[in-house]
Amino acid sequence: MMNYALITTLAISAVSFPVAVQASLNGCSTPISDNKQTNVYFANGINTTLSEAQEVTALLLKVYKAPLEQTEANSTYHFKTAYNYSQGFVTDVVQVFQQKITEDPDGSIAYMVYDLLRSGLSNDEIRATVSLALTNGNLVAALLTNELLEELGDSLAQTAADAMADGDLVNTNHSRLYSDALINGRRVLVVAHSQGNLFTNTAIAATLTKHPQYADSINYYGVASPAATTVNGADYVTADDDRVINLLRLTETVMAANIDNDPGLLNDQRELLNHSFLSSYFDSRLASRARINAGITTLSEQLAYPEVIAGEGAIRATLSWGDQPDVDLHVFEPGGSHVYYRNKTGQDGTLDVDDTTAVGPENYFVACDRVNEGTYSVGVNYFKGYQPEKALVTLYLGNGTTFGPRAVTLNKARGSAGNSSPVAVYDIVVNQDDNGNALYSVQ
Repeated sequence: MMNYALITTLAISAVSFPVAVQASLNGCSTPISDNKQTNVYFANGINTTLSEAQEVTALLLKVYKAPLEQTEANSTYHFKTAYNYSQGFVTDVVQVFQQKITEDPDGSIAYMVYDLLRSGLSNDEIRATVSLALTNGNLVAALLTNELLEELGDSLAQTAADAMADGDLVNTNHSRLYSDALINGRRVLVVAHSQGNLFTNTAIAATLTKHPQYADSINYYGVASPAATTVNGADYVTADDDRVINLLRLTETVMAANIDNDPGLLNDQRELLNHSFLSSYFDSRLASRARINAGITTLSEQLAYPEVIAGEGAIRATLSWGDQPDVDLHVFEPGGSHVYYRNKTGQDGTLDVDDTTAVGPENYFVACDRVNEGTYSVGVNYFKGYQPEKALVTLYLGNGTTFGPRAVTLNKARGSAGNSSPVAVYDIVVNQDDNGNALYSVQ
């Protein structure tokens, strides 16, 4: 935690008795490249563990990194996971229905069953309503046995709350990932599978609402999409025999299937539902693989490189938050400098992005040759707002590691009175090894 009395004393001393600080460390064991940069993200579907999502990300790197970098001189592609947290199959499915009713309030019927359960209607009344509401309503209603409705009624309330909270977290995290990359001059290319399409639609829409200037620098290719539409003109591929998507069509508005992906009975190695990313879409023997290849190649050729407005180096801290007007990033440096909106340049680093209109991001960075031994304390101050807010701070270090985002709940705006005592988020302790390289310890 921050020792605020010590920090205040150091800050006053630094003002009263200026001290020249000369960095002698190499802060970046992972060199900062001058190449044009693109971040490629994999956004996974439901019921997927983090390790499974990372396995797909690693495969995308193996397949596409070298060819894409060879096609465009002086370019570097980074492959990352935009993870959709799984809380188990049932909660994930409820979350999909929540997303669908948000996406298309008049077209989502399945989640209506939950609302009917909450309304106190009898089971027979629920079945009658479903029968009238759906084209195939009698078939769906027959599946809603008394036992199933009772089980749904007992479990869906908490499940729905968990799904809503998880969905909000994922949407916020993905939007933050994309914004952080864009302000750093990196293009954003997302490969989305299944429910990942719904998250990607929301995250890209939120990013472009805040930063419309990046519309030409971010896009995605959808695979097995349950969405009713795409965002930003994105393309997609969905097989006409994808059983998961076809089942969803019974109750939801879903984009049309656009490929015959059946390789023939003797060559069909797809899993039973014809829906998984690896076996049912990415297998090189399937027609969908050629479409995915073409989609990624097209995006790599069309996306524009955004202007770099956020620096990176030995230390980079990036802040984002929700819809309240202003949360500020604060950093106390080893030599005593307090870097924030009133003092954007310290002895070591710079606050080069300052946002006062909600969401963020804000960005602080220390160049590779400016880092010093000691502690860099990163915090946030809720400057202006009218209800509790959540701040997210992500830390990028010159050794290639990333921390966070760490979330901080801020209950009440403090205005300028909070500048001297921001809420602590990270302490970064920098030491020097025998070769003059920076060693980082994060608390």
